[in-house]
Amino acid sequence: MKKAKPTDKELLELIKWYAEENIAFNKGKTFEEFQTTTQLNWASVFSIEQIAENSKQVSDEVKDRYPDFPWREIVRIRNIIAHNYDGVHMDIVWNVVKDYLPEMVEKLTNILTNDKELLRSDELTKDRYEFKNTSKFKNSEIAEDE
Repeated sequence: MKKAKPTDKELLELIKWYAEENIAFNKGKTFEEFQTTTQLNWASVFSIEQIAENSKQVSDEVKDRYPDFPWREIVRIRNIIAHNYDGVHMDIVWNVVKDYLPEMVEKLTNILTNDKELLRSDELTKDRYEFKNTSKFKNSEIAEDE
């Protein structure tokens, strides 16, 4: 059975998680430490790519409600990082981590806390998953496709 597409709320929570993790593992680091630590480089780049990929999946409805959120900018930054064949400019990644991600986390926290539509749709999703997990459903022919 095909995996259900994540809800907007799930996507926003995942974006926030990647941003928070990126900030946390670079906390207290200098640019020089960041630049010379391969694990930080790779983790930071991966995190930014994941933020962008998940941002692209957020519905237009949610994006329209939050035009001040940097939906396009994060995808542009990801494209610069991912398609720069001369190498990744770690100064760009560093600036994203230090200047851009904390503001993004703040905005996401606000959206996830205050958006009534997201909260309502999350309740509908929980109902859908609860139905799917009932024993009656598990014993049906549909469940055999899983």
